[in-house]
Amino acid sequence: MSSYVVLARKWRPGQFSDIVGQQSVVRTLINAIRTQRIHQAYLLTGSRGIGKTTIARIFAKAVRCENPQISENDFKSCDQCVSCKEITAGNGVDVIEIDGASNNGVDAIREIRENAKYLPSTGSRKIYIIDEVHMLTTAAFNALLKTLEEPPAHVIFIFATTEPHKIPATILSRCQRFDLKRVTTAQAQTRLTEVLAAEGIEAEPAALALISRASEGGMRDALSLLDQAIAYSAGKITTAAVREFLGMIEGQALAEILRGILDRKPQKSLEMIHRAYQDGHDLKILTRGLVNFLYETILMKAGLEQGGGEDLSSEEREEIRSLVPLRSLEELELIFQALHYSLDQIARSSQPKVILDILVIKCAMAEALVSVDGASAAPSAPAPQPSRPVQMTAAPAPRPVVSQPQPVQSTTPAPTIAKPATPPASAPQGPKSWEGFIRHVKAARPMLATILEHANQSDFSTDVLVLLFNSEDAYFRDQLQAKASSEPLTALAKEYFGTIRRIKVDMNDSKTESVAGRREREQKTREDAARDAVKNSAVIREAQNLFGGDLGPIELSENNPHV
Repeated sequence: MSSYVVLARKWRPGQFSDIVGQQSVVRTLINAIRTQRIHQAYLLTGSRGIGKTTIARIFAKAVRCENPQISENDFKSCDQCVSCKEITAGNGVDVIEIDGASNNGVDAIREIRENAKYLPSTGSRKIYIIDEVHMLTTAAFNALLKTLEEPPAHVIFIFATTEPHKIPATILSRCQRFDLKRVTTAQAQTRLTEVLAAEGIEAEPAALALISRASEGGMRDALSLLDQAIAYSAGKITTAAVREFLGMIEGQALAEILRGILDRKPQKSLEMIHRAYQDGHDLKILTRGLVNFLYETILMKAGLEQGGGEDLSSEEREEIRSLVPLRSLEELELIFQALHYSLDQIARSSQPKVILDILVIKCAMAEALVSVDGASAAPSAPAPQPSRPVQMTAAPAPRPVVSQPQPVQSTTPAPTIAKPATPPASAPQGPKSWEGFIRHVKAARPMLATILEHANQSDFSTDVLVLLFNSEDAYFRDQLQAKASSEPLTALAKEYFGTIRRIKVDMNDSKTESVAGRREREQKTREDAARDAVKNSAVIREAQNLFGGDLGPIELSENNPHV
């Protein structure tokens, strides 16, 4: 019996024309080969499964092919010559693939330097493909730098990485960099349709849309999920089957849960969440679905009638459209923040349903949601209330609550019932600052302001506003790169700074503290001071002298505006 080849390998692109979603990169590389303007080093960056290593192999094959097929818009390798066959099989003598994660030391790079001096055994080019190049050590990068400074004429380096910010600037400056895009849901769905047609398998279009959405921009992940769907369905791939093995809840149910929240009728939402929980649905996946639906609702509320979900069915789009008039744009944005920030908490908790239920009640019952000054709008599950708590005041520190032993729980203040947010203000006169810009954005777009608070660096000294985020905050970078966020943010930057013409968002791990990070650190300092004040309180000491015993954990009151 012949061994089965998984779809991700079987349908891995072999020509430039097979690559999905990277047209600009492909076009540039084809023109470079056609005009013989091939650079000494290339850097391919982007998230997993979008084609970095595949493009490197196809480029290497095209450069070394003996009988290429050249047309006006394409450049194909023959796939018949010795070089093409060797590269396709992965055993090319003059195309060397190296895993930077397991060969990251200086000795491995020194070996490359020594071997690079020698001419290729055939053809005119020797090509080194180093995957996950960011894993190289500092010494290894330094050893590689010498070769990049004065490379042999016959050598081409192709680097691939998911984390370009970890590569030294001296290496980056000597490479042509290509940032590969995530594959859109529509592009992935089209490719999956082509694969299934060739495999002779039927599938509902909506089922393929769900798989494409779940792949989160990775074509390899989409094909892997398709493999799983074929095995699960054992026949025609249906939408219901895909929802079952992915653990997804139906779009109509998600819309109804949101309707209960936005219509201030949490009981209906809680009933549907309970039903989904009893059916075995993952509540983190359910919450992520609510976030996606709320995102579409916000886009429609902002005037983008079709929203951003080309993968939504017409029924789901109509359900979302009916949610638009239920709340103001500001409230929709703050509820979005609340749900998004609770995703990790729900995933980690031993009682995810309790957290989600309380979150739904808070979002539904508040008369108006506004950001607490200097705090995130994300609500969290309330701490268990002790019986007969003793209130203590320790000025000027925050007011604590001394209780029976309970876990210390200190979280970001939740959305509270308050007056509606103030209308947007005009740009202030005088010197401009990063904090001032955040306040200016918060008056008009609270959600964008919250995202900006997570930028670890900012530069507005030229006509370009540069925003940098740490790798763990990649979500915020992606949010700002979306058209629905970048356009209003650019307009607000022009309004505030006057000189800004466009915005650039990138990744750069740095020890520089963001506004959100500073706020969290200062809040922790205040909370620690409050606990120390209670422990050293004369009243507490006297009580211990009179009654004995130890002081239990201290829970801070959310009623104090300084906490």
